[in-house]
Amino acid sequence: MIDALVDHSALVAFGLTVVVAAHAVSTVFWGSLNPYKSLAIDANTGTAVTLYLGAAAAAAIVAGFAGVVIVFTIGSEVDRIQRFRFKSGETLQFAWMAVVAEPFAATMLGVLAAMIQVTSGKQVAPWFFELGLAFLIHGALLLLKLLRELVQIVHAQDTLTHAKKTEIPSSELFD
Repeated sequence: MIDALVDHSALVAFGLTVVVAAHAVSTVFWGSLNPYKSLAIDANTGTAVTLYLGAAAAAAIVAGFAGVVIVFTIGSEVDRIQRFRFKSGETLQFAWMAVVAEPFAATMLGVLAAMIQVTSGKQVAPWFFELGLAFLIHGALLLLKLLRELVQIVHAQDTLTHAKKTEIPSSELFD
C-alpha cells in the first residue's frame, strides 16, 4: 500500500484534491459533515488564522527537510545510493518532486487560507486548510518512506565498510 502511494504520488495528490472538494460540497447539503462550522461563525478570526499559519509553518519545515534529504541523495557518490537512484528511475524522480512539492503547496494553501479568512472568506478558507493538511500528511509520509530507504542503504554501506576495515587477511592468520 505504501509503495503504491509512493509510485503514484501525483495520482494520490489529485485524489486528495477530489476528496477534499467532495467533502466541501457535501457540507452544503449535510451541514453536520462540516468540522469547520465554528471557525466560520467565530468573531475572532485569530483562532482560524493561527491554525492555518501553524499548519503552513509545519509544512514549510517538512518541505525544507525534504529538500535536504534529496540534495544528499542526488549529490551522493556512494555506490549503493547510485544504484538506488538508477534502479528507482522515474518513480523516484516523481517521489522526489512530490516530497517537496506537496509540503510546499501545503505551505501556500495554509497562507492562502489565512488570507482568505481575514478577508471575510470564512466559508471557503477551511477547505484550503484541509487540502493543505492532506498534502502535508502525504508529503511527510513520502519523506519518511524515502528516508527509511536511504537509512537502510547507508547502514548497509557502513556495515560493508566496517567489515572491510576489520577483516584480517588470511596470510596473517597463521603467522
